[in-house]
Amino acid sequence: MNLKELLEKYRIEIPILQRDYAQGRKSQSKIANEFLSAIFNVLNGKRQSLHIDFIYGYQENDKFLLIDGQQRITTLWLLHFYLYKKAGCLEQIKDLLAKFSYNTRRSSANFCKNLLKKDFDINEKPSEAIRNKGGEFEKAENLNNDPTIKAMLNMLDWIFEEVKSKREIKKLAENLDSITFYLFDMGKFELGEELYIKMNARGKQLSKYENLKSFIEKDSKISKEQKLLESMDTNWSDYFFDSKNTEKFDARGCNFLHYATLFFALENKEIESKDIKEAIENPNQPINEFYEPLQNVENIKLLDRVVSLCSLLDTLEIKEVVKIKDSSFFDKILSYPDICYFFSILFFVKENREVENIDKSAFNDYLRVSRHFIENHRLDNPEEHISSFFRLFKHLSQGYENIYQFLIDNPIYEFHKNIYTLEVKKAKLILDSREGGENWEKILNQTSEHKILKGWVDFLLDFSDEKFDFKSYSEESEFLKQPNLHKFQQYADITMQILDKEGFLDKNLTLFQRAFLCIGNFSFYSTNWFYGNSPADIFRDREALNWILKGNRNNLRLPYFKNFLDDLLKSKGENLVDKMREIIKQTDLSQKEWWEQLLIGEPALFDFLNERKEVFQRYSRIRYFDNINKVELLPGLRNTTNVKDLLDYSFCCYCKDKGLKVSEYECSEKQYGDKFELLSHFSLDNMKVLCNSMESKIYFDDKEYPINLEKGNNIFNEFGRILKLN
Repeated sequence: MNLKELLEKYRIEIPILQRDYAQGRKSQSKIANEFLSAIFNVLNGKRQSLHIDFIYGYQENDKFLLIDGQQRITTLWLLHFYLYKKAGCLEQIKDLLAKFSYNTRRSSANFCKNLLKKDFDINEKPSEAIRNKGGEFEKAENLNNDPTIKAMLNMLDWIFEEVKSKREIKKLAENLDSITFYLFDMGKFELGEELYIKMNARGKQLSKYENLKSFIEKDSKISKEQKLLESMDTNWSDYFFDSKNTEKFDARGCNFLHYATLFFALENKEIESKDIKEAIENPNQPINEFYEPLQNVENIKLLDRVVSLCSLLDTLEIKEVVKIKDSSFFDKILSYPDICYFFSILFFVKENREVENIDKSAFNDYLRVSRHFIENHRLDNPEEHISSFFRLFKHLSQGYENIYQFLIDNPIYEFHKNIYTLEVKKAKLILDSREGGENWEKILNQTSEHKILKGWVDFLLDFSDEKFDFKSYSEESEFLKQPNLHKFQQYADITMQILDKEGFLDKNLTLFQRAFLCIGNFSFYSTNWFYGNSPADIFRDREALNWILKGNRNNLRLPYFKNFLDDLLKSKGENLVDKMREIIKQTDLSQKEWWEQLLIGEPALFDFLNERKEVFQRYSRIRYFDNINKVELLPGLRNTTNVKDLLDYSFCCYCKDKGLKVSEYECSEKQYGDKFELLSHFSLDNMKVLCNSMESKIYFDDKEYPINLEKGNNIFNEFGRILKLN
């Protein structure tokens, strides 16, 4: 609304809790001149309109009490008063202007009333003309000392200087209707009285967002696009406004324009790779040449279409989540993945000039494929990855009408090659489904929506291939092109059950690791040996999981998970827990290495590793010293304290499982391979116990017993034998 519309609806009062009018103070000349300059651009016809952000307050009977915005509203009121008076038509709006008053001081209220009632020489500087009237407007001491009156007189002088040489004053006055704002009634949202007091009631400069809009409109072509300017003032404001988070309005507008500028800079090759990270992390930089792409009318039209699309999404009923649908997406500095999501939408809309006619099915397909690329990439090097994703989406957007056919027609792309190849393979299966073939689309969409997999199912497609070969898989996986739907459905269903964090994995991670280890040593080396975690929704966790399940990082590069899935499918157990227990029970431990036997047979070992719920990069590891036959359980990546020797700790747990009198296991000393003293960490029946895998011996105080750690022996039988000897 504009000021006249506000005054037609309410009596406006600056309540007593507010500070004095400050925007007209000489010390505030920079703020005031910026504000007046923006307003006079509209009054002089250089700009169609100006939206001055939000005015906050609450209704009290027929009055509206201003809490935030009093400075801007007061300046607008003075402009209306002076311009209508100078144009000789003050009588037209005098009754409206009389509905505005200050309740901070009686002298301030009287001065506002007398401005409307009394007369002064309009051709003189207002402060001098009013003072020359003696005490007619207010006592001389108040004219000189009331901070609000002094600031009003000063503001009137600035307005006088701005218009003294102009002729069509009436036109200027009429154009005041184009200065608009949003009125936010805090009372409707039941915001407490204390918030009214805390609200910032100081004079506001134009926000950075408004300054960016002003910067945009300086372009001669944009300034002639009236509908575009109106959309920026209305549709854009509607998009960024949130009644529950009104303070976010400016940040959202700024971030939207800032990251769009990065998009345009990449498109025009106006930004070097080394500057991308700084541009991403510094959206509050001054308005300078970086933002010049915003003065291109086609760029602003593109952004306008993006805003329009966001308002249409509810009617389109898109199944995929469109992150920018809610402007809260732009509340903060965007993450690297979120920048890529934004770019993917910009490119799609760039190719679709009529957003109201978008094919929702094609759009949904494009969004799904885009999500797979973004979610299944590390995206930790912005200098390289942001520009690479920019080029990827520029490429993919050429297929906006049918992304799957586009992938089939363009099967090779170097960046993000593994996922690109996977998306091409899935595209063929999905289009075959839509053309009457086997229904691949349903199960592929289920894996796409899975919180952990997110469509990254290359290994499952390979495992279900007619030509899959266990031993040669790591070398020949790229040649597998004939997946079997029934097998894939079976593998995908059981994998999704295993990776259901809430339903299974969080509670049964140790069971999963033990059962999986029965098939083969699936771990891979990263600082030390990693045996998996219950992955968080971050790429590095999901990447580590993919390496484990695919098998391309374990020692022998063998796809053990394929055999594990087959065993689970063969099992007669009623549920996953029963099936995995059955696999463990049927495993002949004597055919495993001694350390594998312990990890499979004693749940407390993996329980220790899984105790700290960490991400992959900080998760517990196992350390092997093959040359000295020693294995250590680490609470982190490379610890030297709280390290548990595998044989020693396993025997302690075994004794506890047997109900024997065992002390707590303590290992506070530094321990690293052969760089430690051989010390006892627990006692059994008050005897100090030490298990030494390097010498294949177990000590009870001064007694020692050999233990056979050779493959072919069951180590738990060895534990039992030694206990009987002691």
